[in-house]
Amino acid sequence: MTINYVKHDEEFHGVFKLVSGEEVLAKAVMATEENCDESLAFLQDPVCIQPINQDLGKGKVMRGLGFHRWMMLSDEEFFIIREKDILSVASMSKHIIGMYEKFLVDEYADRKDESSEEKDERTARRKTNINNTQGFIGKINLKF
Repeated sequence: MTINYVKHDEEFHGVFKLVSGEEVLAKAVMATEENCDESLAFLQDPVCIQPINQDLGKGKVMRGLGFHRWMMLSDEEFFIIREKDILSVASMSKHIIGMYEKFLVDEYADRKDESSEEKDERTARRKTNINNTQGFIGKINLKF
């Protein structure tokens, strides 16, 4: 039996609910082995959600979300998960993709073993080029 509600062999940003109860976010590719009916999920840079709650006093609570690496004691970037270990798969929302990508930029900036070319490549993939045909171009005249 294969996971048939996800396009196979195409990279996507996914949220994986595992049988262990973990929710893992990652860039992923689903694939099926030739000799097997089981799907495999290939996860790149998997992270888990870390809820943040801060009591502000007077009955007010600030809530937010953060990320932490799925396997914090490993330097590996790629992991393989078997289909039988996955309860559900969904695509990440665009807002969460932006947060996830920003987390990865910050996470890799902290790594000392990454070369400057690798850092530049990661940063360049996440930048948007802007030209003069985008947005409103005008002048502001300040008179005091």
